[in-house]
Amino acid sequence: MHGSLSLRRCAGIALTLLLLAGASAHASHIQWRYNWEPSATKIVADGGGTGHLGFTDEPSKTAAGSSNTVITNIRAFSTASSTTPDVFNHANFSFGLSLKDLASSATGTVTFSGFFSGTLTANSANIKANFTSPTTETLSLGGNTYTVTLGTYSPPGPPGAVNAGSINATVTVTPGNPGGGHTSSTPEPSTLVLISFAFPCLALTNRRRRRNRVRAN
Repeated sequence: MHGSLSLRRCAGIALTLLLLAGASAHASHIQWRYNWEPSATKIVADGGGTGHLGFTDEPSKTAAGSSNTVITNIRAFSTASSTTPDVFNHANFSFGLSLKDLASSATGTVTFSGFFSGTLTANSANIKANFTSPTTETLSLGGNTYTVTLGTYSPPGPPGAVNAGSINATVTVTPGNPGGGHTSSTPEPSTLVLISFAFPCLALTNRRRRRNRVRAN
């Protein structure tokens, strides 16, 4: 009974590893093209202040498999003093993502929205991003599922800071039918590792089956 249980367990482990290897290999080679578009590349402070927030309009890019993406980079501009800072009470924003599954040429869009609040001066920046839309959206394109999830918001530094703030998002690709994306005949290292664990289990299963047949005879 113990040997039979171990045999079934080993066979189950091998099958699971091989299925994981196949799914991982397929998902990692699904190619897609994307473009983030801000509703505006400049949002000014309330009441005609001197300050504003600037946003980059990122160019279209191509990715394969699940990947992080940069929605926009953010910089702060202001000449206001600390006694009369530039104020953002409810500065609305939205960012749209256009996504294309390259194998099928199917396209779709999702939009994330919210508002900025806080203050700016010539020497400081205290800007908060408040998202009012769902932080996860899903598209079904070419038989594959693309799950877009908002990631980290890094607020901009004071005016003149070398490093910009940013907003990013992760696109997770789940393969559907086998024709839903480009595939490669060369396995990735992670896939090879899963297969290397599976083959010893398969070999052990076959060896024990042969041994059991000999004993039965």
